[in-house]
Amino acid sequence: MQLTSLTKHCASRCALAAAGAALPALAPADTPPTARTQSESTFAFGDVSIKQSYNSMKDPTSPEFKLRVYNKGKLVLELNDAGFDNFYPAPDNQAFVGLSNQGWPATAAIVFDKNGKVLLLARHGTTRFGYCMETSTFLKLWYDAQDPQVRFLSAKPAPGKAPGITLRDCKGATVNLLDIVSGAAERR
Repeated sequence: MQLTSLTKHCASRCALAAAGAALPALAPADTPPTARTQSESTFAFGDVSIKQSYNSMKDPTSPEFKLRVYNKGKLVLELNDAGFDNFYPAPDNQAFVGLSNQGWPATAAIVFDKNGKVLLLARHGTTRFGYCMETSTFLKLWYDAQDPQVRFLSAKPAPGKAPGITLRDCKGATVNLLDIVSGAAERR
């Protein structure tokens, strides 16, 4: 799994919470980093490459997050304020899932096809996942990032429809992504 600078930052700070640190010690861990940095991560799946960038050079408290998707070198999707822990391709590289346990930026899940059409986009805050652990800003633990077991159920979904996708949630259960996002939206 590739980690962005922010993910590394959040992982190290949020480890305090997992270790049972006192709540007052958690408050500084849930504040934006003050370092001015920039980074880029690339995920390649056949003809499709996904590039994420993080840039806090102008203002560390309001960094720029960008997601760009290329098919055969051509830009097919660009999103601002989006970032994910990792991406998972369908077996045929026709669709992709991005998942995030980070609350900053607030993107939790995305499904898009190789042509850049977004089939599903869920954000922390507008959807209320069954979190196993969360802080007010950074940590929004809803899926098992160590062993997500992402599976695409339908090889060829109907045009414009999200494929059936299952994954392992933070409690260890196998859940349907669309069902969990729909349920999270109802809980908000």
